[in-house]
Amino acid sequence: MNWLRFVLQKAGKITLLELQLNQFVAKALASDRGKGITGGYKAVYPQLPWYSDHFHEFRGLFKLLNKFERRAYAAIEYEHNRLCRFDNARSETNLETRLKQYEQAAKECSDSIDFYQQFEDSLSMLIPSLYFFNHEGQPNYKQTVKDDILTIMGWLEELQNHQINEQTTLIRKHIDDITSCYQPVEEIYQNLSTKIDSQSLNALCIAWQHKHLTNQTKGVSKRYHVDEFHFWLSYAEHQLDSKNEEQAEVISDSVFDSLDDLVRSSSLIEMVNSLIRPYLNSCKGQITQDTLNLIMFFHNHRAYKTGKRKGIAPIEILNRTKLDKHWTESLFEALSIRTNT
Repeated sequence: MNWLRFVLQKAGKITLLELQLNQFVAKALASDRGKGITGGYKAVYPQLPWYSDHFHEFRGLFKLLNKFERRAYAAIEYEHNRLCRFDNARSETNLETRLKQYEQAAKECSDSIDFYQQFEDSLSMLIPSLYFFNHEGQPNYKQTVKDDILTIMGWLEELQNHQINEQTTLIRKHIDDITSCYQPVEEIYQNLSTKIDSQSLNALCIAWQHKHLTNQTKGVSKRYHVDEFHFWLSYAEHQLDSKNEEQAEVISDSVFDSLDDLVRSSSLIEMVNSLIRPYLNSCKGQITQDTLNLIMFFHNHRAYKTGKRKGIAPIEILNRTKLDKHWTESLFEALSIRTNT
């Protein structure tokens, strides 16, 4: 498979060089462990840090969570079925047999629920431990996050399940890569603390984190993070105003810009994957280059409908020029030019 690794690294290198030619400056890369992207990145930017994508690192555990949840519900249904069969029994022999079956099903159901609950409780503490800032707005330092993750892995291993242990073994193996993204948090926070009082800075860090989480949640959770963002931002700016800071909004924007450099997931890459995936599935792997070009044209020329880039198309960000027409008009114009030539 050495030839495949070479091809993937070559493709990744070419892509990164093209970005470099378009005046995009790299600071770091967060990605999965794909040989193409990691090999190409190290070839182009050997001096810059690489961070492992948290979604991919912990995805196996959360897949198991869904599996154990389904198993627990199946056990509940089976226990109920055994109870119904016991209620329908009439003879003494059937009553005795079905009672034993029900008792066995009840025990298995209880064990499945307890197992799932312990697993879910441990995982529920994993996500907050991965945040850049704690509930007081102070940075989660690299060693602290590392210790927390390893502690949670230890709790999971106490369940003595080989599927869980396979995942925890991988996480232990990659723990330094998983926690490397927290080093910049310490540096950025220390730099900002020399310019802003700790109370205001901590409030702004909490506000930034809730703003960041609004892009990763939906429904009630999203509304919660939106409300928390506005509360902590208002509190921070009030604190800055009370200290005779005339440019509280400018200071908060500056802090947010600094914190926006923190990366721990390959969200942009996954967004593109999610955009292309339905077309790949419908084509059953037989997609043509023309179809890929059409998808690429649509994505690059369609303006974002939400988020901080609302109303801006990716091609506008790349070329730094404003589009003067809808993407469909540009498409028909491009097709007309291609037909005429």
